[in-house]
Amino acid sequence: MQKKFLGLLLTFGLLLGCSGNKSGEIQSDDDSYYQFMEVDLSHYDLGASLFIPDETAGIGASFKTKIVHDEDFTWKISAGPNFELFIEDWGDNSERMKEFKATLKKNDIFEVTILKDEGDCIVYKRELLKNINTPKYKHISYHVYGLKKLGDYYYELKNKESGDGKEVVELMAKSIRSFKLKTK
Repeated sequence: MQKKFLGLLLTFGLLLGCSGNKSGEIQSDDDSYYQFMEVDLSHYDLGASLFIPDETAGIGASFKTKIVHDEDFTWKISAGPNFELFIEDWGDNSERMKEFKATLKKNDIFEVTILKDEGDCIVYKRELLKNINTPKYKHISYHVYGLKKLGDYYYELKNKESGDGKEVVELMAKSIRSFKLKTK
């Protein structure tokens, strides 16, 4: 009986060890969007979709998703007070990412550190250079910026100008990676 149990235990251990998944979580082909929900933007003059965190993500996204599209080329997607993603249509401007990175370098107010650069999406940290009235405390904010090509057009995706916490920005980067043309 002990040999059978040991054999089963060994087989189970080998199966887990060969899965390629070190964390033990189940991974799917969609980059593990477990705590995300898909949002269809086709009702807002944008034939695309993306995944945003749901209420189980732990960032206060328990509110109903709100999409605002007042102007011709901009959209705001909110999932509660801690998740606001802005989308802007930049037409055929394929150089927009390079232009944006150049503006980050020319900054006299903030020290900018790019934490992750995936080509079409960057995560960066901004730190206020001169802490006025609070020399003990550093003002640090995290930001995400993406430029995705859908069809013939480039779309800029970013968080709010004041920034967000690092965890929220990482979730936003995951949302940006999921931004794609809506399949019929």
